Amino acid sequence: MNLQYTPKRELCIIGFITLIGAHLIFSIYCSYTNSFYQKRYIGISQQVTHATEQIYNFEYTETKSYDTLSSALVDIELDAEFLHDSLRQAQLIPFQSYALIHAEAVNKAKHINSELQEYTRAINAILTAKVSYEYALTTITNTQNLLLDKYAAPAEQLAVMASIYQAAANIQVPDMFNRDLMFKNLLSYITLRDRVGAAIQEEQSKLTEAHIQVTLDALNNYWIEQSSKSKIEATISALCLLLALGSYFFWRQWNNYRQATLYQNELLDIEHERAKLSLALEYAQDTIIITDKEGLTTWVNKGFEALTGYSFDEVLGIKPGDLLQGKGTDQTEKQRISESLQQSRSIQTELLNYHKDGTPYWIDMIITPIFDVQGNTDSFIAVERDVTKRRELEQNLALSVEQAESSNKAKSTFLATMSHELRTPLNGIMGMAQILESSTEDETQREQLGILLESGDHLLSLLNDILDFSKIEQNKLELEAIPFQFDDIISPVLSTYKALCADKGIELVIENRITKERGFRGDKARIRQVIFNLLSNAVKFTPQGCVSLSFSEQVSSCDQVTAEAAEQSRSTISIVIKDSGVGISQDRLEHIFDPFVQAESSTTREFGGTGLGLAIVKQLVLLMDGRVSVKSEAGVGTTFFIDIELEVTTQRAHPQQAKQSLSCQAINQVLSILIVEDNPINAVVTKTFCQKQGHKVSLAENGLVAIELLKNKRFDLIIMDNHMPEMDGIKATKVIRDELKLNTVIFGCTADVFKEARDNFISAGANHVMTKPLQKESFIDALQQYQEQLISNVTPCPAAGSD
Repeated sequence: MNLQYTPKRELCIIGFITLIGAHLIFSIYCSYTNSFYQKRYIGISQQVTHATEQIYNFEYTETKSYDTLSSALVDIELDAEFLHDSLRQAQLIPFQSYALIHAEAVNKAKHINSELQEYTRAINAILTAKVSYEYALTTITNTQNLLLDKYAAPAEQLAVMASIYQAAANIQVPDMFNRDLMFKNLLSYITLRDRVGAAIQEEQSKLTEAHIQVTLDALNNYWIEQSSKSKIEATISALCLLLALGSYFFWRQWNNYRQATLYQNELLDIEHERAKLSLALEYAQDTIIITDKEGLTTWVNKGFEALTGYSFDEVLGIKPGDLLQGKGTDQTEKQRISESLQQSRSIQTELLNYHKDGTPYWIDMIITPIFDVQGNTDSFIAVERDVTKRRELEQNLALSVEQAESSNKAKSTFLATMSHELRTPLNGIMGMAQILESSTEDETQREQLGILLESGDHLLSLLNDILDFSKIEQNKLELEAIPFQFDDIISPVLSTYKALCADKGIELVIENRITKERGFRGDKARIRQVIFNLLSNAVKFTPQGCVSLSFSEQVSSCDQVTAEAAEQSRSTISIVIKDSGVGISQDRLEHIFDPFVQAESSTTREFGGTGLGLAIVKQLVLLMDGRVSVKSEAGVGTTFFIDIELEVTTQRAHPQQAKQSLSCQAINQVLSILIVEDNPINAVVTKTFCQKQGHKVSLAENGLVAIELLKNKRFDLIIMDNHMPEMDGIKATKVIRDELKLNTVIFGCTADVFKEARDNFISAGANHVMTKPLQKESFIDALQQYQEQLISNVTPCPAAGSD
């Protein structure tokens, strides 16, 4: 028989021993369980014997003796019922059913349970009868004494006693006692005593004939037999387990001796392999250094000599860092290496070292501690690789990235600067066009001026796209959070594109599934910008067919929220813009949201555009924690899907004021206005805007001149430009507020659309900031918003002429 050690064979042996051990545990469990039931049923047998003795000797002298015997009977029934239920439930478990042979045990328990119930009922009946019998005797004695007291004469008492015994013997009773109610009660209790006494005798006879004790003895013998069997099985299992363990340990010892012989042969082979490994380490390209626990060199390979220029004898007994590190080596990294070695931890790092001739080079180093059998640090092994070329490549790459970021920043700055510079002449063009439009009555001229203003608006839209893209690249685009309803967004979309679609012969369908009264908080202007950009593309690239815009709401939290919790709920707004236009080819969809990218090279020639619209749409949606995606097919159409999460609010948006003509006065009192503007054209535009409103205007070419004027003259309103020579608008505003202590209303006016420009104006003390090119609506709105601060007494406004 082959007794050679194999893991599979050992696993089988251990499994066999485990089975024997499991059988031993199983046998012990059976023995314990059988002993448990044996003891419980012996206890019930003793309780029955005790209860039987008590019922024969029972005398009802106090309630306590009755309660004690009743409680003992209840305990007998509960114990029997518990054991029966326990066995019946265990019968459902295969493991316990096999251990206890439940089919027979349950039947016996059920039978003894039924007999015990009959026994306790009989005992209870005797107990109750004895209580009644004792009560009847006591009542008879008390009633007899009362009658003897009532009939005090000896002859009467003798007659009472005779009458009582005569009544008991069914002898005729004198009429004088038959009329006495107390005497009648006495006769009733005598009858009750005789009847109960007979019942007690009958029940005691039945109890004597019962075989409950015999049945209990038979059940106890059954459990004793079961317990003995399980104990014998446990003993046999224990002996088998001891025999199996002894055989297993003998087999292991024999195999260990055999394995030791094999290991000795293998050690010789290992020594040969170690010699080969030592040779490989000796001539490896990487540097390998072995030091003792103090860090002193004990061995280096040939790679170390080739990389550093030091021979083995020169470094033996010296710390490698003392030879190789120099002034350019990172001191923080040296300290980190020292701390790791002191704590016997592995460390990986990159470090600048120096060749023997002083040439610097970079190494990637891993130092690993080696522990002895007691777990103490014995030595360290350092593996080093020359990474000088890689470091040079990384530095070149980092420099390239820095140059690319610099170029990108310069591009963004250039775009922002050019946009700012273009706004200055655009302010003059659009401002004068607005002034001329409101001044002329000739329809042809008004139509021509309308075309001029439309072209200016288009140019302004392109500038805004460039500025928005520049803001996004510089992370300077910020969102507002104001209350609004989606009708505030849909109304201008409908009024703008309904006529455009009608002129082009395409159908515009707008479907709003959001409740009209539903309020939200977010950046209404940016959401509208996203829709306008996408809808503009849809109309532009759809020569015929239909363009649709739909809104729907997916409530993120519970729909039915209280008024107090409404402010905290959020909803996801889904916007879908679909057209039946030229579509986008699949190979261009991946890059459609990249800046300055259009679907086809011919798109710019045929339809125009900068290619920034979709890039701005994507960035705005991402800023609003939303998602945007597109599905398109060339020649069929394009669909854009937008999901934006907004806060639901019960706060209502402020109603928009109706647009007014430049000729209609915003406030009904002539104001004295100081315009601080260095550009003559912008000064003329702003001055004309003010004069059209009927106000008196003074001009100052920079902030310094404005300060001198304000020292000697009072104005109702100051319109302050930002960038000016001598003194800019922000500094001039600070002087007006801090030094001159004037509370005059100041409107800042700037071509800078970055938030910093507005914040700086407001921080300096400006009441309001307007953006160039100046629009008549924004100018009139500003005057109306601050009219209470501009005038103290409101006078009636004359009838306004048409624009």
